[in-house]
Amino acid sequence: MNKTNTSKGYKKIYPMLKWLFSGISLYFFVKQVQSIEGRLLADIATGLTKHPIILTIIFLLALLNWNAEAKKFKLLIAGEVNLSQFKSFFIILGGMAISNFTPARTGEYIGRGLLLKKLHPMKVVIATVAGNIAQVLMTYSLGLLSVGVALFFTDFGSSLTSNSKMVYAGISLFVLLIVLHNIKDFLPWVKSKLPHKLAKTLNLVNKYDRTLYLKVIAIAFVRYLAFALQFYLLLQLFSDFSLPLTTVIFVPIAYLLQSLVPVPAVSDVGVRVGVSQMLFGAFLSDNILLQAVTCLWFINLILPGLLGTIYLVTSTIRQR
Repeated sequence: MNKTNTSKGYKKIYPMLKWLFSGISLYFFVKQVQSIEGRLLADIATGLTKHPIILTIIFLLALLNWNAEAKKFKLLIAGEVNLSQFKSFFIILGGMAISNFTPARTGEYIGRGLLLKKLHPMKVVIATVAGNIAQVLMTYSLGLLSVGVALFFTDFGSSLTSNSKMVYAGISLFVLLIVLHNIKDFLPWVKSKLPHKLAKTLNLVNKYDRTLYLKVIAIAFVRYLAFALQFYLLLQLFSDFSLPLTTVIFVPIAYLLQSLVPVPAVSDVGVRVGVSQMLFGAFLSDNILLQAVTCLWFINLILPGLLGTIYLVTSTIRQR
């Protein structure tokens, strides 16, 4: 099949896939929102209206979070296409529209690929994986560091370090660091095992020098801080600021434990609540934890996912 026929095929398939995934995305979002009890929604609304300034800060942190992810992707894909921050921002949201209902956020690659159809999908995957690795480094390193602090200064330390998941996280972090340090040495071997056209896409990795990737890691750190501060502020907001300041050490541990359960992001509220109960249950009631987690889930997953779904659909309409 020549390039012209391939291009025509993509023009037919891509819009169909956008509509399909947008429909599935909307269905999952609606089902998840419908599953929230009316009483819980009322409690959340009451808590948020008490502290409008804190609520504004939380939404600004959400914007910082999404823009940081967009900046990461923009830097990592710059070797292939020059994206504006605005377009990169909505490509990220489009990826979230699909990733939220797929295990381990695998739909992220699909969503971004659909919105960058002129690029080989593998290049989009490489840039996305490189950005995700930087974020995982933050989650695992800061989470494990917090576990170490908890071990020495709290009563929770021994129970956390005896958890087999901590061993898995430590091993995963070690492997990630080894791979990152030696990635360009592994690359020729990996390319030799792949078909020529697919192997060529891996040349994008050669453009990721140390300076560039340190920038990506720094942006991942900013994104992590924004997300962590959001959660802590929500816990304080719904508890009328009764949570001891020292419990901030448990936020990175919560994110670490949540990341070790590969469930679709849009349906992991139960996992988040369970982890939060284990860490903050001695200070806060289950109802407060449920309110904070549900609000965090809606602001960072449902809202951007819905915006991303709208962008997926409108991008198809504009191209007709």
